Amino acid sequence: MHRFIVDPGNIQNGQVKIEGDDLKHLKKVLRLVPGDSINVFDCSGREYEARLLSVDKTCALAEITAVFQAETEPGIRLTLYQGLLKGEKMDLIVQKGVELGISRIVPMITERTVVQLDDDKGGKKALRWSKIAREASKQCRRAMVPHVSEPVAFEDALSQLKRHEAVLLLYENESKKCLKETLKCYTINKIKDIAVIVGPEGGFAPHEIEKYANSGFDVAGMGGRILRAETAAISVIAIIMYEMGELDR
Repeated sequence: MHRFIVDPGNIQNGQVKIEGDDLKHLKKVLRLVPGDSINVFDCSGREYEARLLSVDKTCALAEITAVFQAETEPGIRLTLYQGLLKGEKMDLIVQKGVELGISRIVPMITERTVVQLDDDKGGKKALRWSKIAREASKQCRRAMVPHVSEPVAFEDALSQLKRHEAVLLLYENESKKCLKETLKCYTINKIKDIAVIVGPEGGFAPHEIEKYANSGFDVAGMGGRILRAETAAISVIAIIMYEMGELDR
């Protein structure tokens, strides 16, 4: 059954209204007509089954036939702080991160970030990533659309990180502490709010690593092989979800 995202205000009196890009997709791509059944979610954790009543130029109107609480959201809140990458690598991380259960993505501008964005370009990029997150949520049956922020400076990210229960930095030169050991500690302590930090193509500068470590954040490696930034990001999300029991349900 086809899924659509709507604003909670578009659900009233047992009916749901679909507008904008979703309306275009419903009409021109899917060619749905009155009588067809659809699924709708409003990013509050609820999902609705509905039957189309009408489809016109301004909106599609559907009657809600069933309401249920979605069970596709992880029990942990995982935020990815990702050093900004060039090309379509960020698009890939956003898409796969959403599929794997990420709660939020914060692109970071670090010393070795190749991509340089002003406020205008950063805003446009964030809109693009948000659209990718929205489509990925629809495809993988998420009940929420993860938030993707505009790129933030390294120092701003550092202050945001202090709000999380646990912060984990992946560092290719860390050989003493492995990811598995760190996550075992998280499972024992039943931590539910985790931030994971992955660097850009060139990795983090030594002074950035020092600042993270001095802030009390965990630093861990992922073995002897050097992974591309996008590989590391997607892999660590999957590993955390597995180790925290989020792939058992």
